[in-house]
Amino acid sequence: MSLFAATRRVFRPSALASTSRALATAVETPGSTGALADAAQASPLSSATPRSTPLPRSQPPTAHDDFVHVPLTGFYQKPAERMVVPLPASLFNVPSRPSLLHKIITAYRSSLRAGTASTKNRAEVNYSGKKMRPQKGTGRARLGDRGSPMLKGGGRAFGPRAKGPDGWKRKINRKEEQLGLKVSLSDKWRRGNLAIVDKLALDLPKTRLLQEKLGVRGWEDALFVTSLFEEGDSERAAFALAAGNLPSVAVVDNVDDLTVWEILRREKVVLEVDAVDQLIERVDPEGPWVDEMEEEMLLEAEAEAAALVQSEFEALPAAEQEQRLQDMATMLAAEEQVASETRA
Repeated sequence: MSLFAATRRVFRPSALASTSRALATAVETPGSTGALADAAQASPLSSATPRSTPLPRSQPPTAHDDFVHVPLTGFYQKPAERMVVPLPASLFNVPSRPSLLHKIITAYRSSLRAGTASTKNRAEVNYSGKKMRPQKGTGRARLGDRGSPMLKGGGRAFGPRAKGPDGWKRKINRKEEQLGLKVSLSDKWRRGNLAIVDKLALDLPKTRLLQEKLGVRGWEDALFVTSLFEEGDSERAAFALAAGNLPSVAVVDNVDDLTVWEILRREKVVLEVDAVDQLIERVDPEGPWVDEMEEEMLLEAEAEAAALVQSEFEALPAAEQEQRLQDMATMLAAEEQVASETRA
């Protein structure tokens, strides 16, 4: 069981409404009667002319906002209990950085160029190198061979040359890429375009069935991020196969292949709950959440090993069990004697 699957909490509708969102605290709707509206009615300076209230600015998460919460959605049907998934605010509530996103996107799209654009210079065009007319005596300007760049159909001066696919790559630092993923995911969360589902799967690889399900949820233009699945998982493979026929739907079955461009070009981002831990490990590999996940995985492995040893021991005959216990006691006594002699 993963860290966030283990810390998933059940919230009632009243408690769910109190979950903190940094940007959803002071926004007033036209028909609301919140604190801003009450203050405006009570103020003697208020007039009949409505005044625009500036929206609150995006603030970085404080020490008290360690998590943001996203409701867990069932892909086939709504879950029996309303549940939310806590996500680290250091990854999903990061201030916006438009300049960084622009840098990452331009570098990514530049890397997609094939680099095959090439023109011929005056030495490569298929013309003779003979001088077209004499240097003097014609009364006209001097002129060289037919491939001169100043003539129509001649070679191109300083034209583009083939660089290859590596010639258009721009360097993006690893931390810049990680921060870009944080900023793009945070933007989706703040706009309410981030969703988490239990499992992305289909019984049959039918595009029509998938399109109907996505239309009901408003996910016609969405990016689906799933965890790695085995070859025998036919339901997830059917989902990926059916989604491949929809032009406005993209599926990323490996978190390592997730890019800022894929996140921003789709309106919605839908994460599979099992892919959340993998995403956190990639975006913030040195964060405290990764250490906690590794510690939990180690404890789970130790518990599984202990349970396996216990089951094998209980399957042995009683005489052999007693013999093994005696051997273990003898080994522990020998180790204790060696330790006491070393201290002496």
